[in-house]
Parts: sequence; structure tokens; C-alpha cells
Amino acid sequence: MKIFVKDKMNLSETEVEIRCKERDTEVEAVLEAVRGVGDTLIGEKENGDKEPVRISGVLYFEAVDRYVFAYTKSDYYRIRRPLYELEDDLTQKHFVRISKSVIVNLKAVKSVAPEDARRLKLLLRNGEWIVVSRNYVRDFKAGIGMKEAK
Repeated sequence: MKIFVKDKMNLSETEVEIRCKERDTEVEAVLEAVRGVGDTLIGEKENGDKEPVRISGVLYFEAVDRYVFAYTKSDYYRIRRPLYELEDDLTQKHFVRISKSVIVNLKAVKSVAPEDARRLKLLLRNGEWIVVSRNYVRDFKAGIGMKEAK
């Protein structure tokens, strides 16, 4: 694959053109990556400052009490959206629910290990372990292409 970048100062916004012989998995992966670059949520820091948070940089979302938090490699942000709404919006962006209170970014998972009681534990890019509850193991496996979802 060849990549060319040309600076054009007279454009009102960035344009991306992909030329291909056929639309294969490699082309689809590039399209998906380009589409996901601008996806952000507004996150709130502990001190109340608001910042844009790139969805692709989020390792997982967790509902704690009545709040939802987005955890990145080095920080966390409060998100003012309910978990079920995030789940609906993020299923096409490689996120899957792994428990009642957690949605994980599948691209942030480094490894998967079995856990007791038919659960799984996931090692994330930041070295943190999180658990897939047994009620969501099938959804997780379907998300990574191991099994069909019900």
C-alpha cells in the first residue's frame, strides 16, 4: 500500500481520497481508521475542566454509582451520558459490554485469560486487568469473532 499526503492551503476542511483496485479488508480497515479519528466525547476532569476525549483512546467506560467514567491509558474523565446510550453508539467502534457496569474497547485488550466461575479476565494496554462477567462472555466472544451472539 502506498500513502501520499499533499498539503493544500485553500481547502476549507481535510479531504481523504482512497484509490484501490478492489475494496478488500485492508481498504476497509483504513476507512474505519480514518472515520474514527474525529470521534470524541466531552469529558470532565476531577477539577471540573472539560476536555474532548478521543473515543479510540478510551480503554473502557465504567458506571460507578450514578456516574459514567471513561478510562484512558493515563487518565479518567466523567462522561455525562448513560452507559446504555454509549453502548448503542459504540458497538460499531469495537466496544462491547462485558458486565452490567463496563463497556470495553476491544482494541485495548492485550490478552484474555480464563477466570473462575466461567468468567474471563482481560489485560488492557495500560496493564490493568478487568473481568468479563459470565453473563457477558458470549457477547465478548462474539465481539472478537470467536462465537456467534444469540
